[in-house]
Amino acid sequence: MSWQAYVDTSLISTGKIDGGAIFSAGGDSVWAASKDFTVQQSEVQALISAFKDGLTLGKGVQDLHEKGLYIGGAKYFCIKADERSIYGKKGKEGIISVKTKQAILVAHYPDTVQPGEAAKTVEQLADYLLGVGY
Repeated sequence: MSWQAYVDTSLISTGKIDGGAIFSAGGDSVWAASKDFTVQQSEVQALISAFKDGLTLGKGVQDLHEKGLYIGGAKYFCIKADERSIYGKKGKEGIISVKTKQAILVAHYPDTVQPGEAAKTVEQLADYLLGVGY
């Protein structure tokens, strides 16, 4: 399956996610993205910094909790940040980001979807990718 197919089929077509992207773990390339879902390079780098600091609650995680999480220029309140997953909320909508060995998944869910349903969708794709070596 192509990277774009993972975004289109495993995320968007579930009805739980309305925008998503997959980046290399270093954040230096976009492997796939849904239409009109843009994540700036600085936003990806902030996620990477937080993932690296997840176990120690270092500066990257502290910054997310203090200043918020930005995706597509929008600010989200950080509700979870560790070495695997970062969750953000803005009203009833939110962002789920999960890191695998070689990729970072970033997904947006609309206000009509329960956060737990969105998280389950993204976390399951991450588990699958980890299981096949990514």
